[in-house]
Amino acid sequence: MISTRWMISVLLVGLTIFQLTTASDLQRTLNFPDTNRGKTINRGQNSRNKVCRKWYGIRDRILRDVFQGQCGDAARAAVRLAFHDAGTFSQMRQRRGQKNGGADGSMLWDLQEVLRPENNGLQNIVTALRPLPREYGVSNADILHVAGILAVIICPGGPPIETWIGRRDIGVRNPDGMIPDVNDSVEKMLARFADMGLSVRDTMALVGAHSTAKQRFVDPSQAGKSMDSTVDIWDVKFYGETLNSTTPDGVFKFASDVKFSQHRLSARQFKRFVDEQDDWDDDYADAHERMSLLGQDRRRMTRCTEILPPKIDLGPLFIDKDGDNGADSEDERQFSPKDAFSLRVDRGRLRTVLRRLRGYWGYSG
Repeated sequence: MISTRWMISVLLVGLTIFQLTTASDLQRTLNFPDTNRGKTINRGQNSRNKVCRKWYGIRDRILRDVFQGQCGDAARAAVRLAFHDAGTFSQMRQRRGQKNGGADGSMLWDLQEVLRPENNGLQNIVTALRPLPREYGVSNADILHVAGILAVIICPGGPPIETWIGRRDIGVRNPDGMIPDVNDSVEKMLARFADMGLSVRDTMALVGAHSTAKQRFVDPSQAGKSMDSTVDIWDVKFYGETLNSTTPDGVFKFASDVKFSQHRLSARQFKRFVDEQDDWDDDYADAHERMSLLGQDRRRMTRCTEILPPKIDLGPLFIDKDGDNGADSEDERQFSPKDAFSLRVDRGRLRTVLRRLRGYWGYSG
């Protein structure tokens, strides 16, 4: 099977050669296999893990009733909720034996925590998820963080993240003032992430979740603007567009993201993910997994990644600026290296794949 990483590598190699020779000398025939074909939905009928078995129903409830099978406002709120819950963890407070935060689900049971200013906009997703722990007999923490993982993979291009079950509800309100602010200095933000146990590279991978984010409260006059030009696709356009001195129509850039992209402490790791979808997928999935376990003991938990829906690969959906297909199953097309700058997702093909792989949870397209 040819991976997206292989495809991008070929594009970049071709681009380098293109700089040295003429376009007419550089026509290449590339085969972009349809890696979405043949994928099916695991409905749990044959699951042998009794811990995971009940989570198929919970998965379906979240994907169908909360997300409506799509990468929309509820899904993007669930990703943000996962960070705002886990992001209150502090290694320093843990060493000192102080009241600590973490991936403990307190945002679902503490009616005051969700009202903090940094949690504006999370009230609706909290209301949607709050009944589920009692209904299914599971912890608030597991519901909240499984929802955050499902919210990533429901988006086209979103990677599968190792999914663990067995978090304990700590029953203590998370400490205040632990979530970095968009106007903080890079030094302050990175120090806070380091106190969570996350490296600069982890942090730059995690901020890429802004690929499917919208801002509402940093600048209310521009509420609803997205953070990149493909808000419903989990891709790396966020990185390149943040670095670009111009801003696409309808896009809003957080000051923190711009600073991350330029600062000596973070710029190299931020730029690592420009046009590197597979590298970002791998790093993001790893960082999100560890974030979802902050303050918890994984040795006491059960791996239930099997419940995740299939990932929607972006590679087979690419077309170039002239509308030529990037994937024709087993067919091939002529390709010029300059296309590396113009590839985009064919919306018609995407809708077809979404209806097949997300229609079970309500996507109608």
